[in-house]
Amino acid sequence: PVQKTYYKAIYERNTSFLFKGAKPSNAPSLMNIMMELRKCCNHPFLIRGAEERILADAITTAEGKSSADNSTSTDYTTLTAEQLVKSSGKMVLLAKLLPKLYDGGHKVLIFSQM
Repeated sequence: PVQKTYYKAIYERNTSFLFKGAKPSNAPSLMNIMMELRKCCNHPFLIRGAEERILADAITTAEGKSSADNSTSTDYTTLTAEQLVKSSGKMVLLAKLLPKLYDGGHKVLIFSQM
């Protein structure tokens, strides 16, 4: 859902969403929409300022849940890894597919080019 939200905001040039909570130097450039959409399709973390915003939202959500559960610690490394996977449809597919292939004894070669 995060990837789709960012894609739609870039496509519609929704500056209020894209610049929310970002410094002007850390806001995505909308001069070349096609390149920004391409970056978003690869992974939303490639968009300037998106990674910090996505992680900040995840941290506040996790801290809210941990305070409700009376848990005191939030594992930021695990939270970052989860958000890295959840933010992109490609990564979600790989996260589901790779364990099944590994259990079946298959070998996997991943080639990526931007």
